[in-house]
Amino acid sequence: MKKTYLAILAIALFSSHAFADSNIWLNSNNKSITPNTIIKNNQIWLPTNQTQTPNFIIFHQMDQNKITQALTNNQGVVIVKNNQLWINEISTQPPFAILRSGNQIWLQNNHGTVANAIIKQDGTLWLSTNHSTIANAYIEGNNQRQDGFIIAALLLSQQLR
Repeated sequence: MKKTYLAILAIALFSSHAFADSNIWLNSNNKSITPNTIIKNNQIWLPTNQTQTPNFIIFHQMDQNKITQALTNNQGVVIVKNNQLWINEISTQPPFAILRSGNQIWLQNNHGTVANAIIKQDGTLWLSTNHSTIANAYIEGNNQRQDGFIIAALLLSQQLR
């Protein structure tokens, strides 16, 4: 029974793009066959994940108990609140990143004049260090702004490669 459930879960998560809130292709300007990352129901799943537990859980408020529980279960935690983002934080530290106008992502410690990343209208995500013609990620879905913000922060924090 458990193997059947896992098989159905894997098929639902990775073989059909229709079930995902967002599909993400890393190092790509557009869709390819299998996305590198799926965001569904405030959970982030990587295709190498063979468990019933998502790689990251997305919260929209600082709930210390839920965050601690997820971290104890070896899950990554992303908190997105008021265009600010924290990664694996269980306290009220300054945010890791801030989403500003023009879909620009700024790290908290960036005091320069260039954003750390930008999400373009075509769904591509570009880190400021990228000088190639291939985007760092392509985000497909109805929530490209927030999901691009999350993926940019995970890439910039080296939690996602």
